[in-house]
Amino acid sequence: MHKRDENERGTRASFAELYDRYFDAVNRYLRYRMDNPWDADDLTAAVFLKAMENFPKYRGDAPVAVWLFRIAHNAYVDYLRGRRERVFTEEEMSYLEAAPSGPEEELLRSEEVRQLKDMLRRLSPEQRDVVSLRYAGELKFSQIAQVLGKSTAAVRMIHHRALKALRANYAKDREEVEGIGRQ
Repeated sequence: MHKRDENERGTRASFAELYDRYFDAVNRYLRYRMDNPWDADDLTAAVFLKAMENFPKYRGDAPVAVWLFRIAHNAYVDYLRGRRERVFTEEEMSYLEAAPSGPEEELLRSEEVRQLKDMLRRLSPEQRDVVSLRYAGELKFSQIAQVLGKSTAAVRMIHHRALKALRANYAKDREEVEGIGRQ
């Protein structure tokens, strides 16, 4: 057996492990960010195709999760440039919706998801990036910093401000609802 054949087999096995380990997280991140789950699935496939093509060139300068999510983030940005679509829609956060036990629970859950999506839309694009990489991509702050090309401290501050804005929006929305209820 030739050395090249052994290296190719090792690369394929390593990439298969990478695919198995990160596919769900990358797909969840893209579904969280995109309008259409089928487009997210297609983009996920494109991300892994690009990763597979470039895997032999991966030098290990950053953790593999950072390298892979940088590819996913860049693919998403390219997608937005091409489509010029809104960032959050009705289908994006469907993973939050658990199977409700009845029509009342389903109505309440759908209203909660709608409110959350509305609050997320009010965040800056930078805040949405950090929040989606943190919660949908399940990345650490240091990994998010590498994906976005920012310092860890900057990412933590963006995250802190995003959560603060979400809390403020939530409180404001609650006050508006309660004000309407009193009239």
